[in-house]
Amino acid sequence: MQEEKKGLSWLRLILVQIVIGCTLIGIFAYVFRIGVDEVRIVPKEANSRDMFDGVPMRMNVTYPGVGTISIDDPKELIAWKASFTRILNGGKPQTRANASRLLLTGSIAYLDQEDIPFQIGTSGFRFGTDSVNSLEISAEIRKLQNMLIDKTLTADTVSGVIANRSHHVFRLQDGLLTALSEADRSALTLQMRSAVRLIDFSHFDFMAEQPSSHYVVQLTDEAGNGKHWLHLDRYDNAYFIVFDLLDETNHKAYFKLSDAS
Repeated sequence: MQEEKKGLSWLRLILVQIVIGCTLIGIFAYVFRIGVDEVRIVPKEANSRDMFDGVPMRMNVTYPGVGTISIDDPKELIAWKASFTRILNGGKPQTRANASRLLLTGSIAYLDQEDIPFQIGTSGFRFGTDSVNSLEISAEIRKLQNMLIDKTLTADTVSGVIANRSHHVFRLQDGLLTALSEADRSALTLQMRSAVRLIDFSHFDFMAEQPSSHYVVQLTDEAGNGKHWLHLDRYDNAYFIVFDLLDETNHKAYFKLSDAS
């Protein structure tokens, strides 16, 4: 009697085909796989130093004793954003308080979030809750201070400082400080109010000579961070002004007097 041949049942045959098919599909999918972009979500804490997520609308900066200036030009705000980012990324965290003798304070106003305060000092920089020292970023901090002094020491601000009765104005002569009379103070205020700010003072050849007059304005700092001064040297028809002469930054500005002065 012929023996009946045994084979796989239909169910087992289908299962084997499914396994083989899935294996082949997997192999081909791996070999001919299509690359996709990898998306990683960065926690907010890891990106805490980028505080410009919002749209900056205005920046206010206060020079001690001089006053507050506002910057609302979009191009300037972008430049300040880049400068702040470089400082925060380039400096090391500062653990001690900012003990700078010259401390500029300010804030950035946003359209869609709260204002963020900042401090620019000779020994460090603070933006919001982040604080870095100036050992590695002193050049960047100096650049910020120079940018600000160009916008702060204008004819209007300097004349306003001289006219402000909370400040004391002296004439320095032969090493002695003498309080300026009301008439002389008013005349000095008018001179500075009509003066023109100059960027380049190198073409004046009388800078090597002694100034004809030297005035000192003792500024009243409402924040109480220390005393600051404006020194005004009169050269013929020009003024050479230094903010905080005893501070290492020595912020300078040059003015040419009008013909009527």
